[in-house]
Amino acid sequence: MKKIGLLCLLVSLPVFAQSEISGVAHVVDGDTIHVTTDHGTIKVRLLGIAAPDNQQSGGNEATAFLEHYAEGEPVHCTLDGTQFQMHEVGICYVAGQDIAAAVIRAGLARDCPAVSGGRYWPIERPEAQKLPLPDYCQSGTARHR
Repeated sequence: MKKIGLLCLLVSLPVFAQSEISGVAHVVDGDTIHVTTDHGTIKVRLLGIAAPDNQQSGGNEATAFLEHYAEGEPVHCTLDGTQFQMHEVGICYVAGQDIAAAVIRAGLARDCPAVSGGRYWPIERPEAQKLPLPDYCQSGTARHR
C-alpha cells in the first residue's frame, strides 16, 4: 500500500525539475533557438527575455544578432522544466556566455521580470525601452502561457 501511495505522489508532482542539454544552436528568432542534440532537436525559449517577433519593429535585428552570435555554435542549456508555446524554457550558453544576456546587452530585447525575476534588468539598455513588453512579462501575470 505504501508503494502505491508513493507512486501516486510521484505521478502527481509537477514536472519542474531542471535538466541539462547540449548540442548545436539553430536560431529561430531573437529569443528562441532549436538545439540539435544526439537525441533529436529541442525547441528552447530563452528564459527571462522578450525580443520582438520578426514582423515587429526590431525583430529582424534581434534575430540577425542572435544568428551571428549563436547559429551553428555548440550550446549548453539548463532547462527549468516549464514550457512556453510548446517550447522548453531555459538559460543557454555559448562558450560559457549567457545567450539571452548578449541579446539584452545589444539593446535588442527586454528583461521579462515576471519570468526572470529581474535577472537581466541591470544590463537592459535604455534604447530597449521602445521595444514591446508582452503582457506575460508584467509582474502579477501567469509565468508562462
